[in-house]
Order: sequence, then C-alpha cells, then structure tokens
Amino acid sequence: MKKIYLLHKSFLILFFFTFFTCCGSIGKAVELSQIRFGRQSDDCIRVVAHIDQKTNCRIFTLQNPHRIVIDFENTTLKPSLTENIPDPLLFVEAVRVGNPLDGQTRLVLETNTPVDFKEGFFLTPVQNGDSWRYVVDITRTGSVSSTEKPVLLPISPKSSVPYKTKMQKPLIVLDPGHGGADPGAISYSGKYEKNLTLQMAKEVKKEIEKTGKYTVKLTRETDKALTLRGRIAFAHKNEADLFISIHADSAKNKNAKGLSVYTISERASDKEAQLLAERENKADIILGMDLTNEAPEVSNILIDLAKRDTMDKSSHYANILVKKMGKQVKLVKDAHRFAGFVVLKSPNIPSVLIEIGYLSNREEERNLGKASYRAKLAKSIVEAINDYFETIYE
Repeated sequence: MKKIYLLHKSFLILFFFTFFTCCGSIGKAVELSQIRFGRQSDDCIRVVAHIDQKTNCRIFTLQNPHRIVIDFENTTLKPSLTENIPDPLLFVEAVRVGNPLDGQTRLVLETNTPVDFKEGFFLTPVQNGDSWRYVVDITRTGSVSSTEKPVLLPISPKSSVPYKTKMQKPLIVLDPGHGGADPGAISYSGKYEKNLTLQMAKEVKKEIEKTGKYTVKLTRETDKALTLRGRIAFAHKNEADLFISIHADSAKNKNAKGLSVYTISERASDKEAQLLAERENKADIILGMDLTNEAPEVSNILIDLAKRDTMDKSSHYANILVKKMGKQVKLVKDAHRFAGFVVLKSPNIPSVLIEIGYLSNREEERNLGKASYRAKLAKSIVEAINDYFETIYE
C-alpha cells in the first residue's frame, strides 16, 4: 500500500482544482438501484450494477469463505433494492448488500470456489433517464486466484486506505510507550513504564506470530528514545494496517485501577482522558525535542479525505478489544475512551492506545509483573486482532 506524505503546494493547488472542476458531482450521493447477474458460460458470471452516476468502484477477493467484494464509493442504496437482490447463480452461493461505512455501498458474493475477475468497466446510458451500468465478469478458477490487486477506476481521489490483498499478510505495528530518557510512569517499587511496555509488546508480538496470519513489527525493540511523530512515521514507512500503542498509566488516586483503550478524538471523553493525553504528548519535550509547532505530517485537507474511515476502523478494533479484555481482566468504567494522543493521529492507519494498568496501584503493579497475567492480556489483544481482520471486510 502506498501512503501519502507531504505534497508540494503547487501540486495541491492543481490537485484540488482538478478535483472540484472535474468531479463536482461527488458531493451528491450516487444511488445504486439494481443488481443483475448474467450467465456468460458455466465458469463465468457477469455482474451488472445500475447506478445514476459514475463513481469509484473497488473490487477484490477474500478467502475463508471465498468471496468477491465490490465497493461503490459515495453511494446509497435504493430502498427497493434490498427486496430485489438477485438469486445465487452457478458458483455464487449467497448475495449480500449493505452500507458498512457512511457513503459506501458494498456488494458481497460468496462463492463455493476460488474466483478471479476482469477489470470492471462502465457502460454509458443509452438515452436520457437510463442508468449508468458498472459491469464486471467473475470467473471460476478452481485454484487460488493470482489476480488479487484491488481495481480502482480513476474518477476521484480515494478517501481511505487501499485494502491489502489476500496474498499479503496484514502488518501490525506495536508501539511500546516511552523509552530512553523518558521513563514514563514509575511504580511503587520503582519499575519504569518504558520497560513494562517493551516487555508487554514483545510478548504480544510472539502471540501474534503464533497465528501465522500477520507480519508484526515494533517501533522499538530496545530502551531507546523515539519521538511521537517518529512512531507514526515508522508505521507509515512500513505500511501498517493496524497500529497499537502500549502504555501503563499512574494516577493520584492510588485506588484507581483497570485497563482502558483509547482512540483519537480532538475532544477528550472526560477530564482524566484529556490530562492523560497532555502528559503523553509532552514526551517529546522531555526528550528535548519540542514538536508542538511542527508542521503536520500530511496536509490537513488530505487528512480529511481519509480520517473518517480510519477513525471508524480504529473504534471497531477498540470495541472488539474491550469485549475481549473484559472477559479476562478488570476494565475501567467506559473502557473505550477518546483523547487527542499524537501517536493516534495517523490519517490512514487505524490506531489504538492501550493502557494496560495503573502502576500507581499496588495490585495492578503486581499483576503486570506476572507472566500469566501478561499472557491473558496478550491473548485478548490477538483475539481482537483476529476478529477485527475477519470482520472489517464483511
């Protein structure tokens, strides 16, 4: 997957001039009104989607079960369509259509065999009042398809991260909080947060690698200093599909305990979340690198094109994780929280920050020192990763 970094000012001007002049209709949602199947041969089905405007269409395949997925951007469903879904045909066993994200319609065809597809194309309306037709041919292969690259028709800029193909393992980046000259929180017995988070991250990495489903990397594998934006840059450079930052908090109230999961928001969910984010975001200043006034890594305008989809996916993983951890360990009340953490501000990589406990609480400090307790946390994190990647493309 390619990530967008800094763009030259003149390119931005040209980009948005082209966008708003050539694609002025994108503000109006496209309506998907009909889906039809046609039998081309015993091994080929033609899918025809009727829409009232041209729009971006993304198509890709998935396994376990075999599926072909077609996403229509900036599109709504005509209400009558849900009552007129075409019946399964040949190797297509089930047909689903829905709106997994605002502004996106998804058609999913479950097949009983591996399939391939030819690049889709548009047919123009024959006369006024007729619809546009998006056409794609799906072919039974009988073996794993080698054509797995998503196809995007170049009508307008993409607003979200491209889907990784099934031939590539999703990449998880684990980010142990603090490090080097920044110890983070310090426990009753003098343990440093930076050491606990690194230990936890390494154990989670091992648990992830046991699945064989993912590639996993750590932002740091030793006690070294990393800037907050350097952690984001690491995730971008490695084209991460999910970013998990691991921390262990402290509180003035020594009785405070429980785990929590944070996703990005400019407005904190409560005062405690706001104060925590402010403390964590000062880590660069502690290291002698005040990045408060640093230029954004990506233009704010381009961030807006991607961040809504990313925030939805971040919250999706966070909600799954809270449920998994809640079965194993104690959580704080309203465990999915929101705050403006710098490390969560990537516009196109789903990101969460996990507070694995309060080092200011004696019981939680003891728990984090137990291999059995850390194993439960690692198991919850990995189970949530599995559920996330199994459901994010449904």
